[in-house]
Amino acid sequence: MEKLDWIIFGVYLVFVFLLGIWASKKASTGLESYFVADRNLPWWWLGISIIATTFAADTPLAVTGITAKNGIVGNWLWWSWAATYITVAIFFAQRWRKSGVLTDVEFIEMRYDGKQAALLRGFKAFFFGIILNCFILAWVITAAVSIASPFIQWATFTPAFYSLAENFYPTFLLFKGDLNATITILALLLIVLTYSSLGGIRGVILTDLVQFFIAMVTSIIFAYYAVDALGGMDSIQSELVNLYGAEQAEHYTEFLPSFDNPLLPFQIFLIYTLIQWWVRFDSDGSGYIAQRINTAKTAKDAQKGSLLFAIAFIALRTWPWILIGLVSLVMFPVGNETLNYLAEGEQVMASREVAYPVIMKLILPVGLLGLTFTSLMAAFMSTVDTHLNWGASYLTNDIYRRFIKKDAGEKDLIKFSRWMVLMITLLAVLTSSQMDSIEGAWKFFINAAAGLGIAQIMRWFWWRANAYTEISAMITAIVITIILTLLKTAASSEHYDTYGLVLITALTIIISIITTLLTAPVNEEKLKAFAAICLPVGLWKGYVPINKSVPKFANTLIMWILGMTVSFSGLFAIGHLLFGRYVLALMLAALSLAALLYLFRLMQKESKFFE
Repeated sequence: MEKLDWIIFGVYLVFVFLLGIWASKKASTGLESYFVADRNLPWWWLGISIIATTFAADTPLAVTGITAKNGIVGNWLWWSWAATYITVAIFFAQRWRKSGVLTDVEFIEMRYDGKQAALLRGFKAFFFGIILNCFILAWVITAAVSIASPFIQWATFTPAFYSLAENFYPTFLLFKGDLNATITILALLLIVLTYSSLGGIRGVILTDLVQFFIAMVTSIIFAYYAVDALGGMDSIQSELVNLYGAEQAEHYTEFLPSFDNPLLPFQIFLIYTLIQWWVRFDSDGSGYIAQRINTAKTAKDAQKGSLLFAIAFIALRTWPWILIGLVSLVMFPVGNETLNYLAEGEQVMASREVAYPVIMKLILPVGLLGLTFTSLMAAFMSTVDTHLNWGASYLTNDIYRRFIKKDAGEKDLIKFSRWMVLMITLLAVLTSSQMDSIEGAWKFFINAAAGLGIAQIMRWFWWRANAYTEISAMITAIVITIILTLLKTAASSEHYDTYGLVLITALTIIISIITTLLTAPVNEEKLKAFAAICLPVGLWKGYVPINKSVPKFANTLIMWILGMTVSFSGLFAIGHLLFGRYVLALMLAALSLAALLYLFRLMQKESKFFE
């Protein structure tokens, strides 16, 4: 990068650092302020903040790699998650906000009773706050290293400092063995650590707003430059035909998988769309989404903000990254990556995901390159700051205050929270430095947590669910994942884990329901107290007080269908527009807008129940 690029990057870092310091005054008043911003933020703040968090540094790279490997239809792997987030917005957002909990695991003792509920709360706080959180952070850090590596040359920039680091920094703590990238990432982590520990969730969200707009705008500009460099979309489609043949080019650019598309078997598509999205460990909004929801001023704001995120998740973010994936197929043909660029082609040959930063370096002019690089580092920082604050909320509220020091004062709790942010950062650094050897463990934890989805949904819709429902679901998912991991061989299908998810889901449902029916129900008074606050729908007759009205399940389901229509019609409208299919794009855009207007009308009617 040139001097101007570095100036842009430096100005941004100073800005977010000062923003975090500015937010520190309000964050120091207590846990409510530190972790949920006094429950006083506007809906669009929390919506954009969640979008920014899920726009991690690895996201553009992952989508680029998926598109190059499996075509556009390969993105159904994560497009299906939109159904998760629409479900959260329609069914759960207002109920999370009405619950009044500080964390989603605190909710466990609001919904369940007995020592088993306390045990479950403590275990999930530790599991999600430290173990899973550190693996997520390590994954994100590793991705950021891949981005930083082609750009950072500290040996040239500051040779004396680099030499000192070379002599004294422990080699076992290097990220992917790359000292240049390690120095860069550690510097960024230090800045994130400072503003996230000082400013709390308010500082995190404020920086997220800035980070999102920078990241989104620059990714669109980058996509435009990349497509234009190859002569436009018509030229890209022609080149795909020339390089791969008409049939394969069609498979690369399909939005929906055909039965004969070898890039994404149709049965895998069905697993993504019918199963994967609701067995996720955040299927009901658990995790950092619930934390963001609880920062909203009102239950209505909580629903609007989470709906903004759910719609923008795929409709707004998808296409710039997919376009780069298609560009990479032309610039670096599969199986012949070095055809146009020898050195860069060798990098892409090692990993198709690396095509994203490589193309950045090849085509973007000075200034814009620095801005785009800054946007990716901003995306990295927005994910890290969220996970640091979210993880610390578990350790402080659900372990320290719940089990260790129940009478702790607010100042003591804030101090402890900041120490937990530091501890999680250090653990994430240690985990990331060993990432090459624990990638399999990361996949294990993701699969093992996937079985929680049904249990977490069950607790909202069925009064009979208890703490043992979740405990049995967790144990079942972990045991089955261990067995499947041990049975996996080198010759196993590349979709082995996806097929395994079906088995995990089926056994988890069966065992968790049986366990529920064989164990004692939750105390009736607790169930009535919960129902009076959260107004659950489904099998709750007799528990909601007679003076409370509950939304009709059928109307809520219609809202869910409308939300899905808005998201996917908007997604495909933009896609068809980019490919020059203007009439179809206009029809889908009109459908998306009509569904959105009707959805808003129904949301207004439902919100009165939660006032």
